[in-house]
Amino acid sequence: MKLIVGYLTAKPGKREAFLAAAQDHAVQSRTEPGCRYFELLPLPDHPDRMLLAEAFDNEAAHRLHEDTDHMRALWAIMPDYLAHASIDNVVSDAVTHDEDDFSAPPGQSA
Repeated sequence: MKLIVGYLTAKPGKREAFLAAAQDHAVQSRTEPGCRYFELLPLPDHPDRMLLAEAFDNEAAHRLHEDTDHMRALWAIMPDYLAHASIDNVVSDAVTHDEDDFSAPPGQSA
C-alpha cells in the first residue's frame, strides 16, 4: 500500500479557488484502478491550508495516477494557486491492523 499525506498552502485568498480547480482531479482520481481514497480538505483553523490524503494499492497504482492528464492539468495550475506543499509518502508491503475495544469500564476486560 502507498499512502500520501501532506499539507498544501495556498497563496493568500486562493484556497477556495484552488479547491474548485482541483475538484475534477479529485473526482477522476477516486475512479482510478488501485486508488483506495483521495481527499483534499480545507483546514478550518487556517484560511490557506489544506490536508491532502491519498492511498493506493501499491507504488505502481500511484505511478499510473501520476501519469494521467488530470494530474498534469493539476500540476500546471499549482503555481498560480499554491505557495507551498509538504507531502510525505509511506510505502509498505504489509498493512497491519490494530483493534481496541473501549466498551468495558476502566480496569475490566471486555
